[in-house]
Amino acid sequence: MQHHAALMAWITKKPVKLTMTREESLRVHPKRHPMRIEITSGCDEQGRLTAHRIRITSDTGAYTSLGGPVLQRACTHAGGPYVVPNIDIEGIGVYTNNPPCGAFRGFGVTQSAFAVEGNMNLLAEKVGISYWEIRWRNAIEPGAVMSNGQIAGPDVCFKETLLAAKEAFESSPYAGIACGMKNSGLGVGVPDVSRVRLEVRGGKVQIYTSAACMGQGIATMTTQIVSHVTGIPVSKIQHMPADTKLTPDAGTSTASRQTVFTGEATRRCAELLRQDLLDAGSLEALEGKDYYQEFDFKSDPMGSDKPNPVSHIAYGYATHVAILDEEGRLVKYVACHDSGQPINIKSMEGQIEGGIVMGMGYALTEEFPTPGGYPVKKYGTLGLWRAPEVPPIEVKLCYAQGGDVAFGAKGVGEISLVPPRPRHRSGLQAV
Repeated sequence: MQHHAALMAWITKKPVKLTMTREESLRVHPKRHPMRIEITSGCDEQGRLTAHRIRITSDTGAYTSLGGPVLQRACTHAGGPYVVPNIDIEGIGVYTNNPPCGAFRGFGVTQSAFAVEGNMNLLAEKVGISYWEIRWRNAIEPGAVMSNGQIAGPDVCFKETLLAAKEAFESSPYAGIACGMKNSGLGVGVPDVSRVRLEVRGGKVQIYTSAACMGQGIATMTTQIVSHVTGIPVSKIQHMPADTKLTPDAGTSTASRQTVFTGEATRRCAELLRQDLLDAGSLEALEGKDYYQEFDFKSDPMGSDKPNPVSHIAYGYATHVAILDEEGRLVKYVACHDSGQPINIKSMEGQIEGGIVMGMGYALTEEFPTPGGYPVKKYGTLGLWRAPEVPPIEVKLCYAQGGDVAFGAKGVGEISLVPPRPRHRSGLQAV
């Protein structure tokens, strides 16, 4: 709607605010892309993957929107967080008379993750090993070649998430397990840069950045980094509102990139301020000083002829366990994440818990029927989870210490996974 608001503001020369009714919102706001995915997977007698052949057909709805980039993410992550020596992936996006589809938490990765995790379970059954064990034997670790050709960095702690989840999975007779990974940064050759400016004014450090905050806590994150690097108390740090006239372009708040990119640009600015503080002796002596830094990461485009192209700056990894009772009800959820160095632990845990609840609703209760291309549900009948219905969620964070970019932050990835096909150990279907 922003182009409508911008045009109206331009013509009327006044501020414009547009608000949709609930009915309008349900009808026109983009939804997650439905995908039909066919996977043929192979492994050896020990359960080590040999190949995936994957074909994805994505329903982009009535308009293209972000159908291409979402399908690209579904394809580039379709190998999952595993070492796959041979992989053949093809994705096709199609127009339909359904409501338009677009950016939605997980950005296409949730669909391919759900599909490949189901196949991992089938392979485990054929080999005669546990669902946990087949994931452990194929897990990406530092130095391994990922399915997209990128070499995993030293900060990868995917196996640590599996170890953290093992007891919860093996101690329950009714449990499902699934893993996933999600990129940070735009990657695949797309220019990706963030910019930050610090200014000392009135005895305070003012932070200027256009990074859009939609609840992930940009102001808190940048304030924490400035304080951590310089030693200046947060009471003397002020995050300024985003204003295109005053705040430098920090890029989009997508691809779990702002903590990594804007966080690193903030850190670089703060390092300059810290050095000046050491020389000047006080913040007041730096009144009027201005600091500006950029962080730019160059990745390799799709189809690169490099032996090991760098698709993205970093990836977050996760292992999730859903625990059921004897009647098939979800009674506990354990989420083990390698999301890099937490800048704000409470915020990170909240992002993970929010993704889990969305995944629960998506898998278990929600419906959005669109006969003839039109939604027929109302908000109250969509099947959204109520707060008292959510089972206890335990979040475990696993990450490597250190890291060059933003102290090693990698982003939560906003993955919402519900493990497919929870089963009894004997193979009987639990739900």
